Amino acid sequence: MSLGPELIEAVSREIVASFCRNRLRRAESGDKWLALSFPGERVIFFSWDAENYGLCLAHADEIRAMSELASSRPPLQSAVKSHAVGAELTGAAALGRDRVLEITFRREVGAGFCQTKKLVFEASGRYSNLALLDESGTVIESAKHIHPETNRYRSVIPGQPYAPPPPIAGVPPEDFACGPERLDGVSGIGKPLIAAIKEICQASGEHDAGKVLRRMSGEPPLYQMLGQYVTLFPEPLAGATRLDAGSALAAARECVILPLMARHTAKARKAAASRIGRLASSNAKKIAEAEAAQSDASAADAFKRDGQAILANIGRIPPRASSADLPEWGTDGETIRRVELDPDRDAQGNAERCFAKYRKKRASAERSRAILPRLYSERDVIREQEALLACHSDALTIKSMMGELSPDEAQPKGKKQKERLKPPHRRLEFAEESAVMLIGLSAAGNHYVTFRLADSDDTWFHAQGTPGAHVILRFASKPDPKTYDRMIEIAASAAAFYSKAKESGRVRVDYALRKYVRAIPGAGPAQVTYKDFSSIVADTSSWQRCSSSDAGLKSV
Repeated sequence: MSLGPELIEAVSREIVASFCRNRLRRAESGDKWLALSFPGERVIFFSWDAENYGLCLAHADEIRAMSELASSRPPLQSAVKSHAVGAELTGAAALGRDRVLEITFRREVGAGFCQTKKLVFEASGRYSNLALLDESGTVIESAKHIHPETNRYRSVIPGQPYAPPPPIAGVPPEDFACGPERLDGVSGIGKPLIAAIKEICQASGEHDAGKVLRRMSGEPPLYQMLGQYVTLFPEPLAGATRLDAGSALAAARECVILPLMARHTAKARKAAASRIGRLASSNAKKIAEAEAAQSDASAADAFKRDGQAILANIGRIPPRASSADLPEWGTDGETIRRVELDPDRDAQGNAERCFAKYRKKRASAERSRAILPRLYSERDVIREQEALLACHSDALTIKSMMGELSPDEAQPKGKKQKERLKPPHRRLEFAEESAVMLIGLSAAGNHYVTFRLADSDDTWFHAQGTPGAHVILRFASKPDPKTYDRMIEIAASAAAFYSKAKESGRVRVDYALRKYVRAIPGAGPAQVTYKDFSSIVADTSSWQRCSSSDAGLKSV
């Protein structure tokens, strides 16, 4: 995905209009990205990732998630913190009609003196870069160091003068006055948009393509995506998808931060699914072994009877015999029992051998009987995690789940044991209804919302007979019947959505007061039993429609 140079030009104007005279409050970075935060939680996000490069607006919670998921921090972050944080943004410009953006910062250093720094962003595919320059144009630091031996045209190295990319030759759009066949000679417009403008000229019979180009500066733009290319034009382009964005920086989210976060989510989901698969396989193997050991309890008794038969007939067993038919006495009187023998052992040794096998199988059966409930509980937890994983769309929640699946990896680096992150859960506030909804997003999250956050008179929801999330509904005051019924439907829909039965569309959900929900002793963290409950058939998507249309909804 890429941004057109025409979009970079629009971005430069937006930065001047919206961020000029604002001080840079914070700089954060991660794997191939840098975020600049300004007052009002406004964030400009830069990415030099080869697949998703460019700059766009970002939300503070997105930056927190990206920072939490980052595996490295580029040195550029420290340089920007030292030289630009606290400085005032004074200007922005697109250089040379290319995908190169220069942002200027100024900071007072006392006695009327000011220092100027420039941040230059090159949105050039796999060659994308971000460099911080001083007043003289010398590179202070850059995301990528370009050395002379790898690039004969220019180098970008700290301590050396900055050299911009080669200039793009061509006629500016406002000066162009030729036919559409000459459009390839226009500068400042990307090839996909040029191709689309040629189609407009051909369809309308327009011989002066300059007239079409000049419409771009005189009419409100529509932000559109041509395949993998984000651009702007005052009218719909053939084959383009219109973006619901009110600015170039907002439109650029489609090819910068959103696909980056989607990649993080896909990677985290794949790792979590692999981990859950390994745990499920190991658990199934242990259950099979334990159940087999339990079924061998009758075989253990057979070895005990063999040993007793040998001792009762020790004088009748010939030396080096491999088997013997020995009488034994039971409730049916005397019967003949065939006993397999070890020819290298005497009768006493064979009896001891049978009793040893009996003790071993008996002990194994007893151990299996003791651990099977725990293994069954683990299986339920794994199924619950698997169901919830399919419902998650953000990498940070999935990473929290991975912490539960791999306890050794749960502790965030650099934090003490007592500072562990809270189990993943979601909190939705309905202002108009004076209601709060809590949703557990993992097995531990289910336990947390049900037994740590919920009050006894809150209402608890769970999809009937299938793994899924625990949902808690709380009212600040007694609601009227209409509001109560509406919120019951919304909470039940959320429980249906976060369940293994999500794909069925409509799911039966049980709900009860929290005081009637009890944890099962010795079971998994979210295994419960409940009574005095009611049921409702819920639509798995209605809770999202209701919450998105509620003007007072707040997600925290």
